[in-house]
Amino acid sequence: MFVLLLALPSHAQGPSDVLIFYEDDPTGSDYYDASIAWQTNGSTLVLRGEPAQKLPVQNVSSYTGQWAAWIEWYSAPGGFWQIRIAGVGRPVRSIVGQSNLVLYVNGPSSIPAVRLPGVRLVDATGRQTTLLALGDYLPAGLDDDSNTWQRIAIPLRQFGSGEGFDPGQFQWVSLESDSPDDRARTLWVDNVRFTTRVELPGAPVRLVAYGGDESVVVHWDPPPESGAFAYRVLGADTLEGPWVRLGRDRTFWRAFADVHAPNGRLRYYRVVALDPSEQEGAPSEPVSAMATPFRDDEAFLDYLQRASFAFFWYESNPTNGLVKDRSTPTSPCSIAAVGFGLTAWCIGADRGWITREQARARALAALRTFAEAPQGTNRIGTIGYRGWFYHFLDMTNAVRFSNSELSSIDTALLLAGVLYAREYFDGEEPEETEIRQRADALLDRVDWTWMLAGRDSLSMGWRPETGFLTSRWIGYNEAMILYLLGLGARSNALPEGVWGHWVSGYRWRTNYGYAYVEFAPLFGHQYSHCWVDFRYRADAFMAARGLTYFENSRRATLAQQAYAMANPRRHPGYGATLWGFTACDGPGFGSFLGYAARGAPPPENDDGTIAPTAPGGSLPFAPEACLPTLRHLYDRYRRELWTGYGFRDAFNLAANWWGPDVLGIDQGPIVLMIENYRTGNVWRRFMKSEVIRRGLDRAGFRDVPSPRTRIQIESDRSRVLLRWNALPGFAYQVLYSPDLGQWRQVPTGPTLATEPEAAWEDSGPPGTEVPPASVPARFYLVRTLGVP
Repeated sequence: MFVLLLALPSHAQGPSDVLIFYEDDPTGSDYYDASIAWQTNGSTLVLRGEPAQKLPVQNVSSYTGQWAAWIEWYSAPGGFWQIRIAGVGRPVRSIVGQSNLVLYVNGPSSIPAVRLPGVRLVDATGRQTTLLALGDYLPAGLDDDSNTWQRIAIPLRQFGSGEGFDPGQFQWVSLESDSPDDRARTLWVDNVRFTTRVELPGAPVRLVAYGGDESVVVHWDPPPESGAFAYRVLGADTLEGPWVRLGRDRTFWRAFADVHAPNGRLRYYRVVALDPSEQEGAPSEPVSAMATPFRDDEAFLDYLQRASFAFFWYESNPTNGLVKDRSTPTSPCSIAAVGFGLTAWCIGADRGWITREQARARALAALRTFAEAPQGTNRIGTIGYRGWFYHFLDMTNAVRFSNSELSSIDTALLLAGVLYAREYFDGEEPEETEIRQRADALLDRVDWTWMLAGRDSLSMGWRPETGFLTSRWIGYNEAMILYLLGLGARSNALPEGVWGHWVSGYRWRTNYGYAYVEFAPLFGHQYSHCWVDFRYRADAFMAARGLTYFENSRRATLAQQAYAMANPRRHPGYGATLWGFTACDGPGFGSFLGYAARGAPPPENDDGTIAPTAPGGSLPFAPEACLPTLRHLYDRYRRELWTGYGFRDAFNLAANWWGPDVLGIDQGPIVLMIENYRTGNVWRRFMKSEVIRRGLDRAGFRDVPSPRTRIQIESDRSRVLLRWNALPGFAYQVLYSPDLGQWRQVPTGPTLATEPEAAWEDSGPPGTEVPPASVPARFYLVRTLGVP
């Protein structure tokens, strides 16, 4: 059976291809069952099976999958050998309308063209075509590079009818001795098929490669003339080669991570595109990169952030700006992933990974799509209704995918990205002016009060078939951004009372010594914070308890780490640097859940599955806990967990399962929250919006005052000591800046006061990048994360 073939998308082999030998799971341990062979008069074949009449297979090298046919023969004068190969089950099929017989060949050593076997076709009644010499279609012969497979394509019109061969009753491809030889030969054969595909894909373009510690990430764009279905990545130590296939047999991503790259050695990479018949096109131009140990945490975060950003660039449609839900070939668009993508593209422009012009074009394409695609009550053919949008959209035509719901929270996450793009693209260029106009129109079009459905809280969604969903947004979770946007809207705004109904469902609990509003999966503590800066403002609920929502998320993060250290369910690996429980993929077999909202404490669907987005999305809250965890995930599990798009979505040590995909809504918090941790730029720009400021004000948020701070400086400027009056039990955040413009929180995390006076010292790493004496000026600010 063809196990790997069945896992491919339905269009993988093309509608007209007739497969003969592809990705095989042989019936025997070392042979292909749908074969039969003969040898006479001194000619010999290496055969397998009982009796020994079967084609051997080997897994030393293959073109596709794990196995390739292995033909080892000796052609004696006057002797003869023949091997016939059929499709699995020996079916009788028509090859009428096919244009080529294609097969790929390789071997441990070279074979002159004149010594290659002949090939003919045989129908179900035994009638044959004339014999053609393979060497006529590989005139240079088989080369001596056992790492590279060579393609042979034979036009079917060149097979003579011979004995009246019937192409409508085809059954066998026959490889035969063509002439006597003076030695034994070995030929590997794979991906034998009839196809109508004659033109091969072009070469991938615009390769980019960059290194991290013992790994290199490679990205590319598809061939300009398209035709690419999948890709192979080749690597070499020199430009001259040999070029060796890397990783799995093929990838459907436009990203690859070489997790075996040695530090300090320049490596070269090429990418080839495959068509749906697995035929290779021309290789790309080479690109080089060197794996290098991370010089510090900043270098590690840059590597992680850049790779995670790549998902939003390479898994989005440049024509309409839609972003995939996940990294599978047939994934629909997730509108929430578009919201994260709109923000990530701006971060990529700031970081120099793409140009501002590229980010602007992609963002404008997305905004035009959501502004212009049809809205209405039809079950199919629309993008949304009353300014709201369907959770999942078709990646090509931007209309409702399957029976997905009109999602209130996913629309809000989309609009958060729209609003960020509006604030980011502040130039006078016509395209940037249009972005701002389109963003305003999208925000103004949302009928916020309609989604209340006559009640005091928002519905989670609506379907044209059944109306509003019965579930409501009440109680603490990811929907703060939904209510704040609705309260701040210029038109159809939500009434102020909705915030009180939202808060009425909060659960105040104490877990592992941390008192906070409880929500077990960490994504509920992160999504709104990706854009809204809650550090120094509080609503009435939080002010009454001496907290901000930022501090609440910090406590939830530390409580989750404490849960992993306690490990009440005794899952393997859990500890101070191995934790992360949130909504994510899962093994989905045995007692293990598939995709589920995992969380703790209290434990919710905790089956041992860990998601890197959990510590990644909490990085600004508790860098002292999250950064060592992210470093541990990379250092300990890099070869299983690291990809060209950053970390895999999730893994489970007990199941020995490593998630095959990455998800937009999980990579997004990693990209955005690393940026907030590094520069605060997402918060800074987003908080300029009148919409969000008005929403916070109408929800009753007020600024938290900063404590009065005294600074003590050593005479040689080697050390700066900050002291301030504090409330025991409260957390304080120290920030520093070179110019009073851009502020950065110190990477060691908040300072927890234990006495009426608190202190923090700057003597360089790890508190700041370099000692105070190494910079012309450094400014400090201390902010309260609780409410005095």
